[in-house]
Amino acid sequence: MHELLDYAATVARRAGTEILKYYHLSSTVNLKHDGSPLTIADQKSHALISDLLAQTGIDIVSEEGGDLKLDSYRYWLVDPLDGTKDFLAKNDQFTVNIALIEANRPVLGVVFAPASNEMYAGGISLGATYTNTRETAVCAPLPANATCRMTVSRFHAPPDNATFAQHNAIASEVAVGSALKYGYLATGQADVYPRLIGSSEWDTAAGQAVLEAVGGAVLDWHRKEPLRYGKARRRNPRLIAFRAPYTIDQFTLQDYPEKLL
Repeated sequence: MHELLDYAATVARRAGTEILKYYHLSSTVNLKHDGSPLTIADQKSHALISDLLAQTGIDIVSEEGGDLKLDSYRYWLVDPLDGTKDFLAKNDQFTVNIALIEANRPVLGVVFAPASNEMYAGGISLGATYTNTRETAVCAPLPANATCRMTVSRFHAPPDNATFAQHNAIASEVAVGSALKYGYLATGQADVYPRLIGSSEWDTAAGQAVLEAVGGAVLDWHRKEPLRYGKARRRNPRLIAFRAPYTIDQFTLQDYPEKLL
């Protein structure tokens, strides 16, 4: 597992180098069937990651691939460029997400932000690390704060966020793009992340692996159980993520209808 985690990190860095070739160029943007943007950087990253991960002999499911492989037991789950809107806005907060799924749960993952050279990596029984240009640090749970800090998306601000903040005495919000939200939780830069609008499995898997490696959790909002993978269309329900030492009992979750968004 250590070797696979190291390899996933190497592949993510290679993909990041490819993405940065297009970062400061004028991007041609196409729209996918769900209205989300797609750039040549997404496509180049997907092709490179697919070629490199194929060398492991493990199935690959990518956001930009055509086969969801819903019946696979073990597979790589990849978002070649998470936060395309952040990429287009040139705010540096886009990532490459690579997770290994076994029996419908993420067992290791890497979240790499190429523009800032930040890597969050970890998994079950592996612990988690944070690496930047200057250092590599082991992620460890920090004490709870007197007041709770919530991560929010830079581009999605559903009204339910304000309701959650009010019901849970949120003292401050940390706006951050892509799967970096999970990295912020793993390193104690924020405490909780309610995801109250739709997401896909490749958005969450790598971050979940890292966060769980530090004692945190990513839970189905309604069932209050760890998020599972291999769902229909690979869509997630509402979810809540939080770092250790927080627990689900410390949060008030409004009762929304159960549905995939």
